[in-house]
Amino acid sequence: MDAARVYVGSDHAGFSLRKNLAERLRVQGRKVVDLGPETDAACDYPEFACLVADAVRADVGSFGILVCATGQGMAIAAGKVRGIRAVVPATVEAARLTRFDNNANVLCIGSRLLSESDAFAIVDTWLGTGFAGGRHARRIAKVAAIETASAVFFVTESERLRLKILGVPARIFDRDPSLFSNRPAAHAGIKRALGWMHLPSEMVPRLPEIATFAREVRHAPLKDLVLLVEDSAHSPAATMARAFASSGLRVHVVGGNPQGSDRTATAALHDRLRLDTTFVLAVSTPGAHTGVEATEGLFWSKFIERCGGDAGRAGQHFAAITTPSNRLVEISREHCYRKVFLDAEDVGEGFRMLGFEGLVPAALLGHDPARLVARATAMAEACRNDRLEENPGASLGILLGSMAKHGRHKLSLLLSKSLLPLGTWIAQLLATATQHDPGGIVTSRGETLLPSYPPDRVFVHVQAEGEVPAATPEQMESLHGAGQPYIQIVVSDRHELAAEIFRWQMAATVAALVMGTNPFPHAAAAGAGQDENPPAN
Repeated sequence: MDAARVYVGSDHAGFSLRKNLAERLRVQGRKVVDLGPETDAACDYPEFACLVADAVRADVGSFGILVCATGQGMAIAAGKVRGIRAVVPATVEAARLTRFDNNANVLCIGSRLLSESDAFAIVDTWLGTGFAGGRHARRIAKVAAIETASAVFFVTESERLRLKILGVPARIFDRDPSLFSNRPAAHAGIKRALGWMHLPSEMVPRLPEIATFAREVRHAPLKDLVLLVEDSAHSPAATMARAFASSGLRVHVVGGNPQGSDRTATAALHDRLRLDTTFVLAVSTPGAHTGVEATEGLFWSKFIERCGGDAGRAGQHFAAITTPSNRLVEISREHCYRKVFLDAEDVGEGFRMLGFEGLVPAALLGHDPARLVARATAMAEACRNDRLEENPGASLGILLGSMAKHGRHKLSLLLSKSLLPLGTWIAQLLATATQHDPGGIVTSRGETLLPSYPPDRVFVHVQAEGEVPAATPEQMESLHGAGQPYIQIVVSDRHELAAEIFRWQMAATVAALVMGTNPFPHAAAAGAGQDENPPAN
């Protein structure tokens, strides 16, 4: 006999038939859990419909049987529980089809409309029929997607209204620090950190400079690009270089101040590089330690040695991206660097991808920085939309923040192969923005999808056109069918990555607002002299 549990319940009108059904099923060897009521005293059917529906939802693969006068009231009430497909078949054939075609998991029976023998026949057929799957599974997944979308809309609607009242997104673009902090001492730091909002437009007049520099360096010819960064895993420059890497150019990302085996590997790297086909780009940003300086010293000593002490010649193989107050500016002068790009000081940690730190590596790898900025600018304009449900960055942030507030704080990021380098950066971006809250967003990427998940997840699938999807259609249907919040973003080409970078930066900022955290804790703490909490908006 089938090992699946059967949960039964009724109101007073269905009391007698329910008791008889439960006993009959036990005799057949089925596992029956009777959820009441205990007597035939008048009661309200929604209470018992909810008990059975909740039990079925929590016990994957189980079934529910509800009995009232007509079955209709029970079906209406049980159907309000997510994941429940409650039916009221009037005939044996209808009962079979609700299982075979519709994968119904709760059967509702009318005690005043069916004889006991007809009810027994319907129950036997219903429990004895399996789900056909195939095209029917696709349709059930679409039903579940409607149900999930409705639930997500309900959860996010109040947040959209609240943010609209607060003046989002206009106040974010105006770099209004009072959105994030009620401490005046922190406002200057937060306002500076919000400088990323205008990076696409601010970079437009610098595009010829970037393009000319990249063209001259690549003319060398260039075969090895060495990127010196403080954090090789999370640096925006390293992320951009990995995302735009091409087969014609080798990219070597070296983290700051390598020790042990890493130092040995770094030494081996600069020993095998050819001087005439190698270029070194050092990146040091506000708040960085001295690791990049130490690594730069290792490479510089090798290059100056090969150039016979000629700093002018060795320096033609070096450039820097830094900020005016950084020690790397002085080093670049001493070492006669070919070029120094000065990024603005006033950009938050992890939000520098659309400045020099992201555009210069992309240009060196052969990509047009003007096209990247154009895509980012278009996304920035879309993110100004005050209809938040149509705003690509704000709507994503509201979804992530709202779901996290309701216990779904784990983001499963499904990325096409060419987009995988973005995963680490997105995880760090969301962690910085939200994880000073105990329920902060935790991002996983590159994982193999499991058959089922607890209700603590949100799935975002970022798919590059023309590539093998990170989630198959069958897996997507499974997620929809399980009621998991799931959205898909399609990236048309490599340059569209710039738009996605802006979208995710906007999403992280808005998610922090929804969750009541400050997306720029370091900037705020630096101004306020203490850990920062946002205002109670």
